[in-house]
Amino acid sequence: MPSEFDEIPLPLGIDGETGKPLAGLEEPAVEDLRAKRGAQAGIDGQTLTGKAEDGSASFGVIGDVDPNVLGEAGWAVMFGASASPQIRQALEPLLKHRREECGGGDLYQEFHGETGYLPGDTASEWLKRRGVRMDVVDPAMGVPFYLMIVAAPDDIPFEFQYALDLYWGVGRLWLETPDQFRQYAGSVVRYETMAEKPGSRRALIFSTEHELDKATALFTEHVAKPLTTGATPLGSRQKFGLHSFLGEDATKANLLRAVQGELEGGTPSLLFLGGHGKGYKFGHPQQAHEQGALICQDWPGLERAKPDEFFSAADVGPRAKLHGTVAFLFACYGGGWPTHDDFARVEGNPKQLAERPSMAKLPQAMLSHPGGGTLAVLAHIDRAWAYSFITGKNSQNQGFRDVMGRVMRGDRLGQATDQFNMRWAALSAELAESLERARLGAPPDPKALGRQWAARDDARNYVVLGDPAVQLLNK
Repeated sequence: MPSEFDEIPLPLGIDGETGKPLAGLEEPAVEDLRAKRGAQAGIDGQTLTGKAEDGSASFGVIGDVDPNVLGEAGWAVMFGASASPQIRQALEPLLKHRREECGGGDLYQEFHGETGYLPGDTASEWLKRRGVRMDVVDPAMGVPFYLMIVAAPDDIPFEFQYALDLYWGVGRLWLETPDQFRQYAGSVVRYETMAEKPGSRRALIFSTEHELDKATALFTEHVAKPLTTGATPLGSRQKFGLHSFLGEDATKANLLRAVQGELEGGTPSLLFLGGHGKGYKFGHPQQAHEQGALICQDWPGLERAKPDEFFSAADVGPRAKLHGTVAFLFACYGGGWPTHDDFARVEGNPKQLAERPSMAKLPQAMLSHPGGGTLAVLAHIDRAWAYSFITGKNSQNQGFRDVMGRVMRGDRLGQATDQFNMRWAALSAELAESLERARLGAPPDPKALGRQWAARDDARNYVVLGDPAVQLLNK
């Protein structure tokens, strides 16, 4: 029977050294897939199936709690061992602000040391120590709905964040210096307390379409154009204006104009940027600095991209006006990368990507801009795949529209992004069924199983970078 996993998947990324497309999936070993039956990160199939089937678990918080009111939903911070006292002090203005919004008491929590993440913890194990299970969130039980992880990903792993985010609204803030943490904290507090908000009631869709490049052509055709020219363009219901730079207009110069506030109305409050992300092989000296940078339309294709053909952290310069914006980066490595490739399971030995898991520099630069940073960035860890927006020949962009529509409506980011988790849960339930049939003797198809697993992890690997309780307030 044909399925959505019959098509060969395409990642949206290029090799930063050669300009060639990043590799698709290798054929997995069936025994490896069987060994990983269930779900990663300590979340079992029953939990994921329950999340997929329980329509009452809207946004993960119980129905008599308003997730947009911190005095009901609560807020917490989890400091990892990598968060120094200087970082904690730098974040104090934001912590004080959230503590006051929660009204004190147990709706505001700080987790660290014995109450925080312990090496090897799964999300379920950590919750169990707090007297809570993986289930619809009741903030009064001791773990507030919004939780900001302050830790490097080699301290508190991405997998812990993915799993906890199934029900909770989780974000991660990790920057390079205490001063950058101080800048981010001050920027968020200033935005939320100032009378006149920066940014405009406009959104930007930026999507490249390179010649003879199927991945970017699919993204523009199935996501960018429908959101721009469809019957109900993105933002129309929320009374947002819309700028779009598609195909030949998706140049670096136009993107710089957008982030520098040179478009009509100033910098759009929502930036949706899609295209290839730069990727580098293990050990390449530019990996730490440029991996995840966004390839612009200026790149001619199939050759090494030059600095004036991609948008990286180095381009978020002093002229950028990002205060009060939310950015959505859809590109390979746009948010960061793990040590080993989540999508390569050749004979049970995933390919090593880097010395350690890391955050991408572009979102870090956007969050910590000295003139006022982005409130939060939604981005993808590891490679980003066309599974997110297409099934066969049919557009499936409703997840993108839902998330961005909720952000423009003013929902807090940690609850606005829940549809990606629902997709992960649904795909996990399907994968568990496929593996169970294989266990009971049905002949397994290694390629189909590998693609099914890739689609599942593609949905899983979206992360909020920054405080998950931020929201657009320019109404």
